[in-house]
This record gives sequence, structure tokens and C-alpha cells, in this order.
Amino acid sequence: MLSSPLGNVLGKPPLGFLPLDPVGSDLSEKFPTSTLRNSRLDSRSLLDSRSSSPSDSDTSGFSSGSDHLSDLISSLRISPPLPFLPIGGVSRDPLKMGVGSRLDQDQAALAAVTSSSASASKRWPGASVWPSWDLLDSPEDPFSIEREARLHRQAAAVNEATCTWSGQLPPRNYKNPVYSCKVFLGGVPWDITEAGLINTFRVFGSLSVEWPGKDGKHPRCPPKGYVYLVFESEKSVRALLQACSQDLLSPDGLSEYYFKMSSRRMRCKEVQVIPWVLADSNFVRSPSQRLDPSKTVFVGALHGMLNAEALAAVMYDLFGGVVYAGIDTDKHKYPIGSGRVTFNNQRSYLKAVTAAFVEIKTTKFTKKVQIDPYLEDSMCQVCSAQPGPFFCRDQICFKYFCRSCWHWQHSMELLRHHRPLMRNQKNRDSS
Repeated sequence: MLSSPLGNVLGKPPLGFLPLDPVGSDLSEKFPTSTLRNSRLDSRSLLDSRSSSPSDSDTSGFSSGSDHLSDLISSLRISPPLPFLPIGGVSRDPLKMGVGSRLDQDQAALAAVTSSSASASKRWPGASVWPSWDLLDSPEDPFSIEREARLHRQAAAVNEATCTWSGQLPPRNYKNPVYSCKVFLGGVPWDITEAGLINTFRVFGSLSVEWPGKDGKHPRCPPKGYVYLVFESEKSVRALLQACSQDLLSPDGLSEYYFKMSSRRMRCKEVQVIPWVLADSNFVRSPSQRLDPSKTVFVGALHGMLNAEALAAVMYDLFGGVVYAGIDTDKHKYPIGSGRVTFNNQRSYLKAVTAAFVEIKTTKFTKKVQIDPYLEDSMCQVCSAQPGPFFCRDQICFKYFCRSCWHWQHSMELLRHHRPLMRNQKNRDSS
């Protein structure tokens, strides 16, 4: 079961965020210290944990396999990136600009970006109008809160990045690495079968196959070009890697592993094997620093080559103040395509939430990731009487809502374009 290291440490829901004045006032006045420090945890509780998250568990991105994605992706509408970044989504390279200078520019743009709802409507012509009150409880309501929250999980696929990081990832030096028992197998033959995979790799030990996207009604259908092998022992993974040919990737210190396999119609097909080192799941920059869930963001659509240390380096270059980064993993301790980053100050946290979509460019890949507030179980911060499963990430609201209070507050014209976030129930219930 995917555990939630930031959410399950506290016995009570966190205190609410105070709403941010849309004309742009000082952050320290709107987020008093007593409010921001109400929820804390010890960093040691995160080191061996896995987190549930508001994103699909397979890839946390476009390929997450949402049943409704193909039908609904064109109608995706989310709240615009929040008003700490300059208008126009100008890409900024952190290698050329200092974090301090960007913060000053972002804060100066706050009033201009949020001064009126008219400007937001012009920048986001796709913002929809909520249905009338008699449709709010209809199960066929096309603008239901749950539907909008599910669509937001795929938002990185259809939204432009607001800023860009480019550079070299931190080098990796492993002395005695311990691997997950699960490995990624990419570029498999198009006609391969599950029996063929097991027959090929069982020489390394007992295993099972996880085949994303495979139709159970048609067991012979080809995969999407990749599968996961789950061995019973970590020693089997080591044996497999020793049988692979290696392509050393410099200067990151990574090795690409390749294994030759055959199917009925393809001979000696070279497939890529991608293991996961367990130590790459967590990175703590300041071991003595207590981690605050209210200063933690969820990062979705991560590339598989991005480990916790690399994620921390990217977020630190862009926003500063990073004290912890973690990669979310499944029950086999293999990455699921999402992670968490905790900051030591509210300004860095809000800058990250404001960015919303960040493009990461390296010599080996370019990937656009999605940043959202880390969600916890909370009561509605409007009525304080019902659970608040819906979170509004727009800084005019920036709080948890129950269903009734969401519809009540967002019936106002100024707030109708806001879109909800929800914790992913699929991830929370999976085992």
C-alpha cells in the first residue's frame, strides 16, 4: 500500500491557509508564522516511506492510462499558473539568472497578474462557466468536481511550461547499491508474449510480469513497447544486470543496461533494462531541518532517470530553500513517476506552486513536470463541519472545500475559472 509520509504523521488536519489578497500584499502578513508552522514532522519518518499522491500511480503523466483521457483531454481546463511569474510564460534558465533576482521580478508582477478577473479570462479563453445549481448534483454533470480533478492530473501534457531548467544532473556514485526487485524493460519485441518473457528471464530467478495497457481479454496482444519484470529476489536483479551489456553515460556516472532477447519473429533484439537503486528514493539536504507538510509540493510526470537528489537540485536552482526531496514508489519500491519536495520557507513554496509547469532539459532527456500543493486529509476550511477533499490551488482561495462550500464560493463570477485538486483515491487504496 502506498503510504503517505507527510499526511499520516499528524493526528489532526492542518490549519488552513489564509486567502491571499488578489491585489498583491506582503506574503508574511497573509501567511503568519503560527499558521505556517502548525504541521511538522521529523525527517526520519520519510526516509523509508512511500507517498500517496493526487496523480496516477503508473507514470503520473500523459501515459497514466486514465480511462477518460482520450475523450476528455481536449476539454481540459485548469486554473492558470499563479501570479508570481511574469505574464507570457517566459522561460528562464536558472544557470543564467539568480534565484534572488527572479523572486523580485515574480513578486513585482503579482499585482499586475491578479488585479482583475478580466485579464485572467483573456489569458485563459478556455475557462469554463460552472453549470446551474440544478445540475450540480447530477451524476451526468460534465463539469463535476471529480472530473475536473482527474483532468488536472494530466495537465502537464497540454499546458506550456512557465519556466525552464537546463543543465547537468548531479553525478551518481554507487558503492554497494541495493536494487528494487522490479525493473523496467523497454523496446521489447512487438510479438513477445508473457510466457516468452518468463522463459527468457527465469534463468535469473523466479519472476512475474507487469504489463501496462495489456487487454486481459486478448492475452496475445502486443505491449506498448515496455513491460516491468518483478523478481522475487534482489539477487536476481543483480544477476540480470551482470548479464547485460553496459553503455556508460558520462558525466552523470550512469550506466545504461542492454539485454539481447528473441521472440518468434525477432532474433537478438536489444532491449533496455532500467533498475532502481533504493537510495535514490530520498534526499535530505538538511538532516536537522524539520519537514513541514504545509511547505511541501507534489511533483508529477517525472522522468524515470530523475532521482531524489536530482529533483532537489532542479527545485533548488529554480526556487531555493529545498530541504528534502522524495520519489514516490510502489509496493516494490520502484518509482511511479511522481515525488515530493519540501522547502524551508513559504516564499520558495509559493514560487514552486505558482510555476505549475516546469520543463527540465538535460543531455539525455527533456521532460515537463507538474507542480501542485501537497494535499493532506483536511476538514473544509470554510464551514469546518464537513471533510474537505477538494483543494483550490488558486491563491485567491488556496484552501480545502467540501462539495457544498466549493459550489457556493465558486458560483461567483470572479472564481468560476478555478479548478479543483483531489488526492488520488486509486493510489491511496492500492496495495
